[in-house]
Amino acid sequence: MADSGQNRTEQATPKRKADARAKGQVALSRDAAMAVGLLGSLGALYWMTPGILNGLRESLQLWLSKSMEESTQRTLSLDHLHLILRQVGVDVFVMLGPVIAGIAVVGVGANLIQTGFLWKRDALQLEFSRISPMAGFSRLFSVRSFSELVKSWLKIFAIGGVGYLTIKQDMVLFSPLTQFGMETLLPTVGWATFKAALMMGGAALVIGGLDYGFQRFEWERDLRMSRDEIKEESRAAEGDPGLKAKIRSTQREMSRKRMMAAVPKADVIITNPTHLAVALKYDSKAMGAPIVVAKGAGYVAEKIREIGRQHGVMIVENKLVARTLFKLVEVGREVPEDLYRAVAEILAFVYRVRGKLPPA
Repeated sequence: MADSGQNRTEQATPKRKADARAKGQVALSRDAAMAVGLLGSLGALYWMTPGILNGLRESLQLWLSKSMEESTQRTLSLDHLHLILRQVGVDVFVMLGPVIAGIAVVGVGANLIQTGFLWKRDALQLEFSRISPMAGFSRLFSVRSFSELVKSWLKIFAIGGVGYLTIKQDMVLFSPLTQFGMETLLPTVGWATFKAALMMGGAALVIGGLDYGFQRFEWERDLRMSRDEIKEESRAAEGDPGLKAKIRSTQREMSRKRMMAAVPKADVIITNPTHLAVALKYDSKAMGAPIVVAKGAGYVAEKIREIGRQHGVMIVENKLVARTLFKLVEVGREVPEDLYRAVAEILAFVYRVRGKLPPA
């Protein structure tokens, strides 16, 4: 029976969370991932830009100097220029490759930190509802879409405002720079731009952290369960108590039948005299000590004695030995060493009464 959202007051169980995760339902903030990626990119550019610029300058100087050689100018052609440009492009790619790879790793890591390694079970299944035009329009004009749009604009204004205020503070530094050359103007403008981007990245990270907290709250809220759902999940995991009781009863009955089938092969039945009964079997060639092949109390003890009488198994009364064996030794186990003497005396008595020698 489905429960309304008002009845879902309990925290989700680990199994429900695992099932939701397997379906791809996780708490994920794209704003947080974007902010981490932006800050990671800025960090990579900060540390690697000087080396990249030096490499570019050296590469351009090398190829330009080669193109200016007299021997090269005599044979200079369009194909030669294309070769130079391709080589410069390769050099640029080699220098920018670590930066691009670092940015990609940071972006992937930002998502993994939030979700861990995740593989959606039905990722390869085509969901026609997602490509339905009507479903698309309904999602486009839903209240959730409108709220997301409003949040996006608020984020843009907040991050843009931080960037604007940062640049505005540095504007007073730009006017005197018009009197200097490009070698002074470009580094100053570049640093101001980098600082503004860094402040904007910090603002985006704060917004992303808040958004992740909200996404986590929503995820937990959507997965809440009712008490009936928790009970049903528990029954499904542990099995129906009635069915389990029936299985245990059947297992006990089968075990009892196997035990009773072993009574006719016993050498002696030791009793209490009426409440307890323990059947022993000893074969010196196959056993290190006598084995309890059956035991029981009350009705079961009565059945053991009855089967024993029907098959001529001798019944011996010994309250202390019967109680000790019943309490300490499980069916199929050997008699403990402390009881060897007492059991041996009982078996010796049985063998004398039957007129046969005890096993060697």
